[in-house]
Amino acid sequence: MPFKDVEEGNANRRKFYKNHFKEMRERRLKDRKRKRKYVDDYKLSKGCSVCGYNKCAAALDFHHNGDKKYNIANARNSMGLKKLEKEMDKCEVLCRNCHAELHERKRLLAK
Repeated sequence: MPFKDVEEGNANRRKFYKNHFKEMRERRLKDRKRKRKYVDDYKLSKGCSVCGYNKCAAALDFHHNGDKKYNIANARNSMGLKKLEKEMDKCEVLCRNCHAELHERKRLLAK
């Protein structure tokens, strides 16, 4: 229900948030856990594209190949699953070691 008076709308939203703070916080936390599990499962299912490692999701990184709109680790909390999945599909999953080696080779080639 949109309000014609902006201040009235803002006051109403503040009141709603104050009265429903716990439920909204719980919903956000639940959504964050769901997205984190989704991203971790995605990484584990792909594994490192260089060496095949897929034992621990925390040891796997997303490597963007060009068109990077979002940092997936940061965006995971603020965007929907469809956008997140679209961004993940642009990436290559690499273990931390292979990712570091890739960037080291790029750094050395740039010299």
